[in-house]
Amino acid sequence: MSRKTELAKNTAILTVGKLCTQCISFFLLPLYTAILSAEEYGTFDLLITYSTLLLPLVNWQLDQGLFRFMLDHRGDKAEQGRLFSTLLLSSTVQSVIYLILFACIEPLLNIKNAYFLLLYVMLHVYTALFLQFVRGLGHSIKYTIASFISVSTTTILNVIALVFLKMGLQGLFMSTLVSQLLTLLYLVISSKTWEYFSLKNIRPKLLIKVITYSFPLIPNNLAWWIVNASDRTIIAYFLGTAANGIYSIANKFPNVFINFYNILNLSWTETVSLHYEDEDRDEFLTEIMTSLFKLFAAACFVIVACLPFVFPILINTKYNASYNQILILMYAMLFRVLVGLYSCVYIAQKNAKKIAYTSISAAVINIMIDLLLINKIKIYAASISTLIAFLTMFIIRYNDVNKTVHMRIRKPIIMGSSLVGVILIVTYYCDNKIIQFVALCLTVFYAFLTNVDMLKSAVKLAKDLLRK
Repeated sequence: MSRKTELAKNTAILTVGKLCTQCISFFLLPLYTAILSAEEYGTFDLLITYSTLLLPLVNWQLDQGLFRFMLDHRGDKAEQGRLFSTLLLSSTVQSVIYLILFACIEPLLNIKNAYFLLLYVMLHVYTALFLQFVRGLGHSIKYTIASFISVSTTTILNVIALVFLKMGLQGLFMSTLVSQLLTLLYLVISSKTWEYFSLKNIRPKLLIKVITYSFPLIPNNLAWWIVNASDRTIIAYFLGTAANGIYSIANKFPNVFINFYNILNLSWTETVSLHYEDEDRDEFLTEIMTSLFKLFAAACFVIVACLPFVFPILINTKYNASYNQILILMYAMLFRVLVGLYSCVYIAQKNAKKIAYTSISAAVINIMIDLLLINKIKIYAASISTLIAFLTMFIIRYNDVNKTVHMRIRKPIIMGSSLVGVILIVTYYCDNKIIQFVALCLTVFYAFLTNVDMLKSAVKLAKDLLRK
């Protein structure tokens, strides 16, 4: 199987499950925005945000280390067992320490709904580890099913809790926890983890080796948290939780876009790591990088062009203020995609320190701009600071990666995409449906024109898979 086919096949498998779950979750937005107040939704979003801060501090990113080192031992069940056993025991010890520290510190902070923050992080330590274990084994379908279970059970339980049981905010908490537990149970059973785990397999030296790789990812993830989540914290502090609810809804559309990138990133990371030493590496990476940029730029622009027509249908009028933020955040997420595509080279090189350095620089920029502008331009400070932070991180990684690996995006593609992006800024805010419809038609034509080769390849791949 060729590298391109391998990448396309893995991506296709992961996309099927994610597409279903994203559609279900996205089209329930009218339900959430109608039943929950902006303050309630803002509170829930903040606790999820804080959990993303705590997770890397608790698990030391050992799940990422597990995946990366399992790639080096694919097919070697004995070595995989040693890796899994060692890191599962370590994660359990870390979770117990987190439980003890949380019990000691929480009474001093008096956190509302603290039980959710405690349980969600502990469950996520294990689901993250088991997800990467399944992925490291090369079981993309099981990974996809687990993702489907997570989102679909959360969605179904949310509907039951909000509509039928009238549980409000507590219903969101409970359904999220139960879905994590169900996902974990599936992963344990489907991967037959008992065949890999044994106390005899535990290797302290192996743990140190993995920690050496994964530990530098902690400041990287904290930096990501600052870029992604400090906005919400600053908004909640200066403008209130209702304003954070508005900002959270604005992020729903960019999150759909970034989640589809996350699908591809799973197979992209694996492909780059497995083929990093190939002789034609630079040519291959440049070709794929240009194709991926065309794909994600087109997807970003089509979503933006559709929003003037889709937003009023999906979102309750009390959240209308979020519309003005979405375009800025969509462009920010496009740069985030590019950042992620280039960071795969660092993962292939096992150079986690570079990932951390470049992320921290963007995080500092984000929080400084946010604090300087929050009282002057309100919620716009958060979206603009996010855009500038990801643009800065992209420029840094683009220049740094190309010092060792030739992985550039072709200039004509960059120029054409920049022109379309500027035109959409004008039409998005013009409030003229005729002009916006013309912009939508032109954007769809541009997306088709720039990705016609990829579409042909996708159709051919689908036919080949169906024949088999």
